[in-house]
Amino acid sequence: MSGVATSTILAGASLGLTALGTVMQIGGQQQQAQSNQGLYAYQAAVARNNQTQANNLAVDAETRGNAEELRQRRKTALIMGTQQAALAAQGTDLEGSPTDILGDTAATGELDALTIRSNAAREAWGYRTKGVEYGNEVALANARVGMSGLSAFGVGASLIGGAGAVADKWYRFNKAGAFGGKAGVDTPTYGSEFDI
Repeated sequence: MSGVATSTILAGASLGLTALGTVMQIGGQQQQAQSNQGLYAYQAAVARNNQTQANNLAVDAETRGNAEELRQRRKTALIMGTQQAALAAQGTDLEGSPTDILGDTAATGELDALTIRSNAAREAWGYRTKGVEYGNEVALANARVGMSGLSAFGVGASLIGGAGAVADKWYRFNKAGAFGGKAGVDTPTYGSEFDI
């Protein structure tokens, strides 16, 4: 094989490998985009499940609070009934101080019932707030799924960069005579003709 034939083969191989590298870079970008989309879709599904769970816990907190509030009112009514029976058994008239005692019992019982209601409402609000946070995570992950696709800008940049590298090598090899060009004419001054 002559030196020109060898240099032509090596120059052609160099150009081919540069083009192949560009194609592989774009393939890597596509795989990365698909991987990211899968990850973000998974994150959206997890956040959606967490949101559902938080909303279920809020409903549960309210249900438990309502039941406990009702139980407290029944307990207060039972205590007041017991007090009335005890006062009546003593022959006490249910006016004056005995009425104050029953009123205090009713007020304390109602305060306890309202405290139970308030605590349940706060607990439910906390779960609902967490549910909103999870909903925001769903929206963010879904937006990332849409944005993580293979971008035309990224592919375009890879193609332009690869085409520029192939053109630069072709120009240098051609000027060096590898592809039938005239060696030594307009030789670039930035390095060896066969730098790869």
